[in-house]
Amino acid sequence: MNMPLHQTAFVQATPMPRTRGAHVFDLHPALHIGVFAGFFAYLGIMWAAFGEKGLAIPFVIFGVFLAAAFIVPGWWARIAPGEGRAPSFADFVAQGLPTGSGHLGAGGATVQVMIMPVMLMIWGLIVAVIRFSV
Repeated sequence: MNMPLHQTAFVQATPMPRTRGAHVFDLHPALHIGVFAGFFAYLGIMWAAFGEKGLAIPFVIFGVFLAAAFIVPGWWARIAPGEGRAPSFADFVAQGLPTGSGHLGAGGATVQVMIMPVMLMIWGLIVAVIRFSV
């Protein structure tokens, strides 16, 4: 049996403060674009290796979801107030990035961010080479 919500629960609830700056990333947008480009390159490699008419719609769906996964966070970063915006690239290189495991320089942060798309592209190229050699 479903119990109705007590009406005073809504009255007693305290609203959460809105923190628009919490959606900002500490990484420079160039790294965000690099990850986006890496995943789209992988999708292009897979289309070049396995693309045919019957797979056109699934690949379009992959592209739309992939674009949404990177465009929406970019929009979040654009609505942040002035002091909460992402640092300039010079600031990112000079200051590095604090992480949960300690401070990273810009090079270390770049490697950590870009390792997944690079390895994914390498894996896609290996699969494509196997596909064309068989």
